[in-house]
Amino acid sequence: MSEPGESAHFIIRPIYLAIGVILALILFPTSIAYASIVIVAVGDPIAAYVGQRFGHRHLRPRKTAEGTLAGFIASFLLASLIINPLPAFLGAAGAMLLELLDIPDDNLTMPIGAGALMMLARAFAR
Repeated sequence: MSEPGESAHFIIRPIYLAIGVILALILFPTSIAYASIVIVAVGDPIAAYVGQRFGHRHLRPRKTAEGTLAGFIASFLLASLIINPLPAFLGAAGAMLLELLDIPDDNLTMPIGAGALMMLARAFAR
């Protein structure tokens, strides 16, 4: 049996993800939008899985160093297939930091935050 509000949260999370993806596609150039989508689509679930299964060093309640590191590595590697490594690194790092903040619906903030950091990195690299 779920706690009160859990089922509503379960339904709303995909809506926030969809809004985050749509905003990323609108706000950012295609490569950065795709990289930010990959970061949230891969990094968030990998961080959760590794943290729950193998996490021992808690950084915050329900957040572990192992999960955060695994989410970062997976996000960075896959985003690097789409964009240059420096923006991919900053986007993945920023997304995992947003994940650590334990914002209730980070599926919205992660793609936007990652995309904004990747845009900054691209601007300063020129």
